[in-house]
Amino acid sequence: MAYEVTATRRRPQQFEDLAGQEFVAETLKNSIKTKQFAHAYLFAGPRGCGKTSTARILAKSLNCQAGGDPTCTPCGQCESCKSITNSSSMDVIEIDGASNTSVNDVRQIKDEVMFPPTSCRYKIYIIDEVHMLSTSAFNALLKTIEEPPAHVIFIFATTELQKVPATIKSRCQQYNFRLVASDRLKELLSDACREMNIQADDEALYWIAKESGGSVRDCYTLFDQVAAFSDGHITYDKIRDKLGLLGVDRLNSIFENCVSGNAEVVMNELDSFLQSGISIEQLISNSTEYLRSLLLIKNGIKKESLLGQSPERYSGAVLNGWNTIQTERGISIFLQLYRDIRYSLSPRYELELAFSRLCWLSQYVSPSEVKAAIDKAQALLCGGAQGAVGSQSASGLQSAALSQGAMGSQSVGGSQGAMGSQGAGASQGAALSQGAIGSQGAVASQGAGGSQSAALSQGAGGSQGAALSQGAGSSQGAVASQDTRVAFGTFSSPAPEKTISSEKTDATNNWTQVENTSGNAPNGMHMFSALMNAKQNNESKGENQPPFHNGGAVPPEQTAAENISYDDLENPDDGNYAPVDDDWSATGYPENDEYLADSYAEDEENQQNDLPSSEDIHASSENFVNSKGESINLKTIYDQLILKLSKENAMTGSALMQTASWKLNRNCISTEIDSDFQFNKIKENLQLINGIISDICGETVTFEIKKKEIKTEQSNVEVPAQIKMLCSIFKGTIVGGKQ
Repeated sequence: MAYEVTATRRRPQQFEDLAGQEFVAETLKNSIKTKQFAHAYLFAGPRGCGKTSTARILAKSLNCQAGGDPTCTPCGQCESCKSITNSSSMDVIEIDGASNTSVNDVRQIKDEVMFPPTSCRYKIYIIDEVHMLSTSAFNALLKTIEEPPAHVIFIFATTELQKVPATIKSRCQQYNFRLVASDRLKELLSDACREMNIQADDEALYWIAKESGGSVRDCYTLFDQVAAFSDGHITYDKIRDKLGLLGVDRLNSIFENCVSGNAEVVMNELDSFLQSGISIEQLISNSTEYLRSLLLIKNGIKKESLLGQSPERYSGAVLNGWNTIQTERGISIFLQLYRDIRYSLSPRYELELAFSRLCWLSQYVSPSEVKAAIDKAQALLCGGAQGAVGSQSASGLQSAALSQGAMGSQSVGGSQGAMGSQGAGASQGAALSQGAIGSQGAVASQGAGGSQSAALSQGAGGSQGAALSQGAGSSQGAVASQDTRVAFGTFSSPAPEKTISSEKTDATNNWTQVENTSGNAPNGMHMFSALMNAKQNNESKGENQPPFHNGGAVPPEQTAAENISYDDLENPDDGNYAPVDDDWSATGYPENDEYLADSYAEDEENQQNDLPSSEDIHASSENFVNSKGESINLKTIYDQLILKLSKENAMTGSALMQTASWKLNRNCISTEIDSDFQFNKIKENLQLINGIISDICGETVTFEIKKKEIKTEQSNVEVPAQIKMLCSIFKGTIVGGKQ
């Protein structure tokens, strides 16, 4: 007997033999039992999944002569069943739609359907690849398949359902065939091996089943090819060597070197693979499948039918070397590589570039990981709000105070700092006044390692302003190299119309005075590159040269080392320093150190009185009494809640510290807050807050938060040029000021 390929020899002959098409088989069997079969069927699905085989089984079931009526189990022995199996029946006509596409072929069918079957109950037309028919041929079929003679049944099969006109679909019963699972294909291959007396390893059969892509016919075809060179024993090693596959062992080797970053070894291994005859497309495909299997293992999936190999065969070094996100990134690299090589100058270069990227994949950080790190940093920075972080004081010489410090909330860098530490004769003092930039005043003055104090005043007319000064040199105090004064609120004297910025032009203490009346940043002040104006870029004309070195501070070798006292600010010895305006000159205030110290102390005391502490706000005489008669003070509830949230949700705890005084109304605690950000933060975690408070109180207590309405008052105070300058630099707006 002539050799018959496995796909033909093992073609299903009964509905029960259909692999993976249980729904189609059961539906057709039930319709035959109830004699409610249709006059036209449309079988759609991928290649090799049993469409034509199902059509033949249905034809045999309807025409089987073993019984008087159609049967679900055709005998396969009668003349009708044999002729249909051999494709020789006169009443079951199989037509190839790809080669009979014209309207003339359909007209021939229309003429033939008028004649009754010769030996069978039904004349059945099986048209394969029906989507290949022309539009005119489909139109010619419409009337025939809608109302055919009672003895005619049409069965259409197609792999591209979308190409079949809707008018044809609406006249047919449609059945969708599915791809077959790898486990089921492996069972079919095992049966074929037993039938042919061939030994086969499970790993090899799993590979064949996986490579077939769910098609039974492709599976049997590949099986015949592998069996031909396996000499009666199919192993994965033989498949790998004969078909030019990489194999898990080789992939483990090259990917282990990728994890360790050995780019040189990786490139050499890659070259050896290509020299051995493995194609670039095959290498990309195998590498992608390898990384996919690693990803499945990382997610706890160890099913061999999905992996194609035993999980133990994959390298532990690769599994532990890359996390899930990095493995996903590796898969995306190869998927994109497969798309790129079609239009690449050199596919090999693209492949080598992909493996080079894998060598530093261990350093890849995903955007989600960056966001998580930023969130942790934000929680860490914002967790210590409302309290003095650090304070050092030694006879008023070195003092620094950080209070109400919440990054992005109330103050940055320091508010309510030590104001009394800076007097005449005090050294190394730093006076911080009135909070963050852009809220109430400007920031700081710094004495630099010398005996002289930084030149500080209280703005124009004692208005709680501050002066920005930067000391330069190892022995000098702050010499007002950039003197930008900020005055805010009510003035006892008119605000200055102009500011003086002093610029150092050389290393010999030669200073020039530049007048600024525009409200923009003076020449020489460091700005963002996007905000640089034309005046600052006018270096070619030699005007207004900035005193910074490469956009930063003046290097030490260019700074002056001479001592300049406070009295020298008005009349420097070199005679090149022009006197500042009257509001800032030494004659504007009494030249009395005691007066200055008293002024700073008084200003500090006023600020402390203006900003009540957190403890004063949340102190309460109200007590909550639960159903058990237990009483707990509202302040105690607040303290315990903050303590609990500082461990579980620091940002929410920080936001609760900024709330107004708490009020108790039966089983409800209410308060309000100014900040939109903190209000939203509390609202997001309201369920958590309610749970903690209820645990503290011993019964259900709700917490309500409201947004405080801030009434803005119109002020007719003229905004100084310095404030306009700061707003111009930082693109900010004035949001408040103390009147």
